[in-house]
Amino acid sequence: MALFVDGNLSQIHDLAHYESSIVEVAATESIDLTAKGTVAALEIGLELQRFLTGTPGGRQYTLGNIAMSDGLKQWHVLLTLASTFRDAHFQQLNDRHKQKWKEYERLAKYSGQLLFETGVGVVPRPIPKAATPLLNQVAGNQTAKTYYVRVAWVDANGTEGSASETIALTTAEGTALTVRPLGAPAVAAGWNVYAGLLDDRITKQNNTPLPLGSTWTLPSQGLVSGAAPGGGQVAEQFLQHIPVLLRG
Repeated sequence: MALFVDGNLSQIHDLAHYESSIVEVAATESIDLTAKGTVAALEIGLELQRFLTGTPGGRQYTLGNIAMSDGLKQWHVLLTLASTFRDAHFQQLNDRHKQKWKEYERLAKYSGQLLFETGVGVVPRPIPKAATPLLNQVAGNQTAKTYYVRVAWVDANGTEGSASETIALTTAEGTALTVRPLGAPAVAAGWNVYAGLLDDRITKQNNTPLPLGSTWTLPSQGLVSGAAPGGGQVAEQFLQHIPVLLRG
């Protein structure tokens, strides 16, 4: 499900699944939901850092090792909703918003505690999310088209990290699309390229990982239909904080 540091812990539609009125409330009160999500992620990051330093086996890891999970996403959604309704309340001192603020705050606190007790997933050898690649065109035999492209890093074991955000390029008649990834991390041993003519129909174009430093050029036969981009790395182990009840 990707890594915590890959960004985009939750989207606005995730907030709407919990609170159908959230987009309307944010618009009415001039609240930036994306900014609220960013602040919530920072708060969760601090809690996760404290958890790692205080949990056996956790000190060897950083935020870059933490894998996303349903529990972590739920915590982020609830905390974002709490901060949004808190701001909405203080805009006009609306008691209805205050009640929702307090309820989502309570749920967010419980969600965080539950995550620490059930386990925070970590990845010992994290592969960072790829940056958007550099697209270009060279002389070729393709017709003018708009291509949508993503790339992803692969380690020596064939494990793939999160694919980059989508980037598009419209090529000219008689050219061929080229793709070059940027900023290979130390853990990378190769990379995969995903391309398509629609932004939701992007598929893998290479059979085996492409060499680092290489540029992929669209072959004369055009795009192939491969697998869709994966979701990134999943947790390989879990760290737990088990509350200890003192006898008295």
